Amino acid sequence: MVDSCNPLAFHPARNMKKVILSSIATIALAHIAAAHGPGHMHRNQQPEINAALDTGAQTSSTPGQSEKSFDTPAIQETEDIWGASISTGFESRHVHYGVDETGNTGAWTTEVGAWYGDLSVNVWSGFGLGSEFQEWDFTAAYNFDLGPVFLLPGYNLRYTPEIEEAHHHEEEEEDHHEEHSHNTYGNEAFVVLGTNQIPYVTPSVAWIWDFNNTNANSAGSFLEFRLDGDIPLYKDILSLQPYTLLGINFGYNTEEYDGWNNFQFGTEATWQLTPSIAIFGGLNYSIAMDALDTIGQGNVFWANAGISFTY
Repeated sequence: MVDSCNPLAFHPARNMKKVILSSIATIALAHIAAAHGPGHMHRNQQPEINAALDTGAQTSSTPGQSEKSFDTPAIQETEDIWGASISTGFESRHVHYGVDETGNTGAWTTEVGAWYGDLSVNVWSGFGLGSEFQEWDFTAAYNFDLGPVFLLPGYNLRYTPEIEEAHHHEEEEEDHHEEHSHNTYGNEAFVVLGTNQIPYVTPSVAWIWDFNNTNANSAGSFLEFRLDGDIPLYKDILSLQPYTLLGINFGYNTEEYDGWNNFQFGTEATWQLTPSIAIFGGLNYSIAMDALDTIGQGNVFWANAGISFTY
């Protein structure tokens, strides 16, 4: 899911996946939420796209936020031509573009990414700890450095096996439930446009298009305006990554209303234990707007924490 961004992160993620601090990585789309893919693009990122965006700055980055994440500790500023990272952690709720997908039992998420030059690939997974939620995202993106701005096009394959199982169960009970069935696979194309020329701040905009939407019965898209920050607190060891975003629904979360989806904000702290290992923790809040009101989704608060390894 483009959570995240990182997907950015996207999380089209942060910079669709969370602020890949100090660099294009800072364009957290998704934490991101990160959602996943571009959405988890802060997968948070976020998720969706976290790792995908890390490539933009060609710096070793540390994915972190929820809605698949765009996190990259400021301590790493070397221009390595290739690298790899893995992050894993807990989310008190898994929220994808404003939609709470797990309830208060939360989820355990893991993300593995690799990049070579401006090309990056990323795999994100999430499993509900007290629900049937289960999701896999496979993301690829390429960063184009266009002077003061960057352009990040990519693709995210979103697989949600629990939706398929629920659909089969409904068919056995009542045939009319078929009209509410969801696709198990989501094919998402995304593009992120932003700039990392402003000190401590990375503004970006992400467009996600799902050709066979897992949340609706037909193709849908989502537009996200995002602002990510990177504030060093103590040398290159402790840093704070606040973010805010505005999401607009175009048939992605619901086909009943095109327009305002949610306003979300939060912050994440990253503690760099070594040049390769970091721990992170964050707080997030999503305010539901018109599109989410039509599907009964209210405001949501959640926290996340985890550890990341970067090579």
